Amino acid sequence: MIYWSKYKSHESKIIETKHKKFDNNIYTFDIEVTSYIKLKGKQYNQNVYESFTQKEKDKCEFYSIMYIWMFGINDTVYYGRTWDELKKFLAKIDENIPEKKIVYIHNLSYEFQFLRSQFLIENVVARTERKVMKCKLADFNFELRCSYFLANTKLERLPSVYNLPVEKMVGDLDYSVIRTPLTPLTPKEMGYCENDCLVLYEYIKVELQTYKDLSKIPLTSTGKVRNELKHITYNNFTYLCRARKAINTDPHVYNLLQQAFMGGYTHANYCYTDMLIKGVDSYDFTSSYPYCMIAYKYPSSEFHKCTVKRREDMIYNFAYLLVVRFTNISSNYFNNFISSSKCHYIRGGCYDNGRLISALEIEMTLTDVDFNFILDTHECEYEIIESYYATYNYLPRLFYDFILDKYVKKTQLKNVDGKEVEYQLEKGKFNSLYGMCVTNTIRDDVKYSNTDGWTVTELSNEEIIKKLEHDKRKGFLAFSWGCWITSYARRNLLTNVCALDEKAIYCDTDSLKVCFGYDKRVILDYNEKVKEKINKVSKLLQIPIDKYEPKDIKGEKHMLGLFEKEGEPYNKYTYDEFITQGAKKYAIKTKKKDKDTGELVDVIKITVAGVPKDKGARALHNLNDFRDNFIFKASDTEKQSIIYIDSQQYNKVVDVDGVEYMNTDLTGCCMIPCSYELGKSLDYCELLTDNSSKRAVFREEVNSFE
Repeated sequence: MIYWSKYKSHESKIIETKHKKFDNNIYTFDIEVTSYIKLKGKQYNQNVYESFTQKEKDKCEFYSIMYIWMFGINDTVYYGRTWDELKKFLAKIDENIPEKKIVYIHNLSYEFQFLRSQFLIENVVARTERKVMKCKLADFNFELRCSYFLANTKLERLPSVYNLPVEKMVGDLDYSVIRTPLTPLTPKEMGYCENDCLVLYEYIKVELQTYKDLSKIPLTSTGKVRNELKHITYNNFTYLCRARKAINTDPHVYNLLQQAFMGGYTHANYCYTDMLIKGVDSYDFTSSYPYCMIAYKYPSSEFHKCTVKRREDMIYNFAYLLVVRFTNISSNYFNNFISSSKCHYIRGGCYDNGRLISALEIEMTLTDVDFNFILDTHECEYEIIESYYATYNYLPRLFYDFILDKYVKKTQLKNVDGKEVEYQLEKGKFNSLYGMCVTNTIRDDVKYSNTDGWTVTELSNEEIIKKLEHDKRKGFLAFSWGCWITSYARRNLLTNVCALDEKAIYCDTDSLKVCFGYDKRVILDYNEKVKEKINKVSKLLQIPIDKYEPKDIKGEKHMLGLFEKEGEPYNKYTYDEFITQGAKKYAIKTKKKDKDTGELVDVIKITVAGVPKDKGARALHNLNDFRDNFIFKASDTEKQSIIYIDSQQYNKVVDVDGVEYMNTDLTGCCMIPCSYELGKSLDYCELLTDNSSKRAVFREEVNSFE
């Protein structure tokens, strides 16, 4: 790395469009920070926090200090030790190249918390409070962008995912050491700091192969495929007419669609919770959501009120949006499917880790797909309180072909030598096809000001209506499509869960885990039905079957939507052992070939929301440890919690060498070790919730279901 004062100049790469000029050089930025704690005026290393009593933890004061910054100009990385040095450095670059410059920061939200008390910041775009996607430095011509939103991949995984010629260094910088801008850094530590900017530079180079100039790179991973579809549909009147017909502007229907929308089904069969099960197979759907997008029909018009009161009144060619009251409802299966969080109210409920086993009365807003599934799997009486209908049709042909083309390209690129990067880019786009259908364009207004900090303002009814009408005029995707995609996917998964019931022990969105003795014919029969379904739509829409089952590099066909068994061929079962404590909490033991000896060795893996997979697995000696009250210690997992500091006072900090320094940072983030205690509570729901997908709610004077 080069000390910032040695910077003289660098060659600009100015691109001029109709409305702006900007520099197409790749700029990257990163900081390294020390976190520390004070208790009764005494300074402590952050790692000591876990040894404190709860009373001591409550009295702790949390601090942080930036001790080195790195700024990459292409593959040359400069550094400095203070914020004043950074300001002088940015001024020198601005003097050399006054045009707009785009700077990528991996996890901008973190750096933003430090930058906001050092710089005047404007034009902040954030998904939610503190989740910053981009912003601009008011006194310098730099726009900061978050590369994590773009890549949707941790920095340490970027080199392997995109086959980059540089690796992120791991373990070369001990974060438990207290450092300040005066603390000397070893060449090895400096190399670690430099490396982060180089990894990011190489990744942005990959994106530039597609987009050519930085201004065209979207902000998010979903934005890549969304922008591509938007571009090819821009002047296609037939497509836009069909898509916009399906966009609803009635604010009450808009609310009902939000209520009806549900994500993937993640749940454990309570009969097996806490049991160590031997001989478990795991099956995954091949691209569950994209399969549903091309195999089924979707609402193709706005929803209109109707008088449907019974299941028998519903017509096959119409999609229905229903508000339903169920009474004396109970599941017919060991597995339970109704999420209590999706009920408007519940009376006399009996629960299974967030799912309803039975209830005296509930009310829900449902798609016809979910409504019919509930009737088929529960004993109940029901009353349809409100009903709305729309016409059913396949997705517009251009979108339909777009989905299949993405699948063909992804399949053909997989495992092809020299095409690793292209494969990852296409895989990312393919996996975003569903996500762009539920992209949130109507959410509460998140603003940041240098004086008042963060404010979140609820959209008014008038603003929501205005946005709905704008969607109708300018949109090219319908939110109702996303509602039905997840409904179909859940039905496909849960139909198999019902058929296997007592042998189905765990499922998550598009995967199903079954124990020894399950009926394999259920899986085989389902796959045959998928093939029949695809052959039917292939002939009906006159699309070659090869598009639905393209060949990979080895000439093997891969049909969309099939159940495929996980695991290595040398293992009799996917997992030798399996244990779960509930949704997003399970551990498995399987066999893996040792790279050096070729011998089969036992491997333990975990999936626990909030616990790092690899490091968390190391904490288990065997699967019998995976029980209530087992603690994944921070010393094992290296997991940390973030504490946002919004009004840090000037304070003296003593570094590892005993040198005192006055910390004048006013805002920052303190990272403290975080242990996790295993249990069957629903705290995982909080960990999985991303409020960025939460839409603004139109406030109605009288809710129809009250």
